[in-house]
Amino acid sequence: MNEILIVDKPYGLTSSYVVNKLKRHFGASKAGHSGTLDPLATGVLVVYFDDMTKVIPIIEEEIKTYEVKILLGIETDTLDISGEILNISRIKDYSLTDFPKFISSFIGEYSYAPPSFSAIKVKGVPSYKHARRGTSINLPMRKSLINDIEITGAGMSTISLKVKCSKGTYVRALARDIGEILGSKGTVSSLRRLETGKFNIKDSNQFYSLLNGSSPVFFSLGRLFPLVSIDNSAFNLLSKEVNYKDVDLRIYANELTDKLFVIMVNIDGPAVIVKNKFDKKGQYICSEVKFFSKKK
Repeated sequence: MNEILIVDKPYGLTSSYVVNKLKRHFGASKAGHSGTLDPLATGVLVVYFDDMTKVIPIIEEEIKTYEVKILLGIETDTLDISGEILNISRIKDYSLTDFPKFISSFIGEYSYAPPSFSAIKVKGVPSYKHARRGTSINLPMRKSLINDIEITGAGMSTISLKVKCSKGTYVRALARDIGEILGSKGTVSSLRRLETGKFNIKDSNQFYSLLNGSSPVFFSLGRLFPLVSIDNSAFNLLSKEVNYKDVDLRIYANELTDKLFVIMVNIDGPAVIVKNKFDKKGQYICSEVKFFSKKK
C-alpha cells in the first residue's frame, strides 16, 4: 500500500495513535507521518504508508497555517488548556480595534522561548518528559518567521487568530507572548492546522469515517514531485551504478536534471527518488538516487 493520506486529526488523540490505527486498518506493513500535532490540536496530519515513508525526509512543509483561539487571563504549564493552571491575571478591556497594533508586532522574525512541554530534546530526551517529572528545563531561545496573522474574532476573554508561519513555530508560545503583550496571560484553548506545505484541510479524510469503512481519498505523489517514467532496462542499468550518490542522470533521461527532486516511476509504481545537484550558476553536476525497491 504505497499511498499518502491526509487525515483530519481529531481532538484528544496523539499523532502516533492516529497513524498506528490507520496502519492496522489498511493493513500496511509500515507507516509514518510528517509534522506532529499535539493531542489538543486538530487538522491536517499527513500519513505515509509503506514505500511512501521514504519520501518523508524530502517533503517540503516550510509554511503552515493554523486557526487558534487564545484564552486570556490564564497561564498553564503546557501553554494550553490541557495543562495545570500556574497563574491567573486580570484582562484589560480591549476592543477589536485595539488588537491589530499589538498583534502586528509579531509579524516577521519571531524570537521565542519554546514550551517546556515540547518534543525538543535535552540530552537526548524530549523536553516534555523532563517537564512531566517536574525537572526545570530552560530551553534556548528560538527564531521562526510569522508570515501573517489575521484576527478572526474576539470575545470578553478570548481572541481568535489565523496564523501563517514557518516550520518550527510553537503556536502555544505565540499565544503566551500575545497574552503578555496585552498585559495579561494567554493559553491555547483550541488549535487547528489548516495547511502544511502543499497539504490542505480541504483534501483531508475524516479519521473516524475511515475506520467505519469510508473509501479513502489518497494524495497523489505527482502533486508533490515531478514524475518521470523509467523502463525496466534503464532501471536495471541504473541499479548497477557503483556510487548512488554520484550518478550522471543524463545517461538515463536528460529532462530529469532541471528539478531538485524527481520521482522516477515504472509500471509497478514509484521506483527511484532522485536528488539533483547543481553548482552556484545552476548548472547540473550529478544526482543522488535512492531506490524504493531494487526488485522491479
